[in-house]
Amino acid sequence: MKALYIISHNAVLLRDNKGRRCVVTGKGIGFMKEKGDRINQNLIQHVFVEENNDIERKMV
Repeated sequence: MKALYIISHNAVLLRDNKGRRCVVTGKGIGFMKEKGDRINQNLIQHVFVEENNDIERKMV
């Protein structure tokens, strides 16, 4: 999983292996990370998956 955006030290927006955008949280998961870095899956505590891209497109 590659980081798309580092929200904080404890939250990262990423694209999963199925191509979906997800926000993952975990202690220190975003610490010293940059866009494009791989995220250690062992640090993930919660995963929030985007279900519908149409909502985003309508809002823009």
